[in-house]
Amino acid sequence: MSQNIKDSIKGSANQKLNYDPALKVERPYPGDAEGSYVLDAYPDVHQMVLLKSPNAGELHGKILFGKKAAGPPGHVHGGCQAAVLDEMMGSCGWHNGMGVLAGKIEVEFLHLVPCGVEIDLKARVLQKENRKVTIAAELWHGEKLLAQSKGLFIILKEDKLEFLDKIKKQDTSTK
Repeated sequence: MSQNIKDSIKGSANQKLNYDPALKVERPYPGDAEGSYVLDAYPDVHQMVLLKSPNAGELHGKILFGKKAAGPPGHVHGGCQAAVLDEMMGSCGWHNGMGVLAGKIEVEFLHLVPCGVEIDLKARVLQKENRKVTIAAELWHGEKLLAQSKGLFIILKEDKLEFLDKIKKQDTSTK
């Protein structure tokens, strides 16, 4: 492993994402009172922020993968990439007014994703038909597309949304 990769991984927990705070999007889905598996990870795993897009039906973001996200030396494990792409697609649905859960996702790993560098995230709603929503997401480093995904998401029925809200309220009342 090159010294540059070692240095970027070693320092990634101390690095901070560079973004415009005015564009930050808070977690768009109800989530658990304890936090989100992906959005609330420890800095040595990754730092992630969701950002507004100027385009309707889209959501942007940034991520900095830390040393504990590594699979191949100095690079991000494919499972971590898949989890982030899933998070982006689901968050894109919720951000655009659709309370969704994943039904099926497909991920293509196009290039190794380096740890310790900022990666741009992009997600967009491709199609909506009744309760089925197709959403895509991508990981970019500069002009290079590193990984992409496409998923079929299902809009939750009102009774399921109420059920999840009830569980969340119970979780927060016992804290």
